[in-house]
Amino acid sequence: AWLAGIWEGEGCWGYKKGRTRTYSNGKVYTETPYLKMQIQMTDKDVMERVSEIMDGRKITYTDTPAHRAAGQKPSYVLSCQGEAAVKWTELMKPFLGNRRKEKFNFIMEQVNATHYQVA
Repeated sequence: AWLAGIWEGEGCWGYKKGRTRTYSNGKVYTETPYLKMQIQMTDKDVMERVSEIMDGRKITYTDTPAHRAAGQKPSYVLSCQGEAAVKWTELMKPFLGNRRKEKFNFIMEQVNATHYQVA
């Protein structure tokens, strides 16, 4: 429930649209659509706990001289996509508010994710 609360307040869900590209050599590349989720905050300890709960997912951060000069704290980001994002969202879904559940359902309709298998 704690993890869902953090994602509810600080996270976002979206999706990558599928596309097909044809290269000059005639090779065709097709990318299928997929769910994406990302959380970003300046609290390193909270992000480390999120990472630990989510199987040690990698945390990236931004701490550039421009950020420091502007008086900004380092920003920590954790992302997840594809089947892993579906799995984690399904686990959190009972604890999410209606708006987030509706957004997740809408995204899943957009990606036509019937091929995702949630364990």
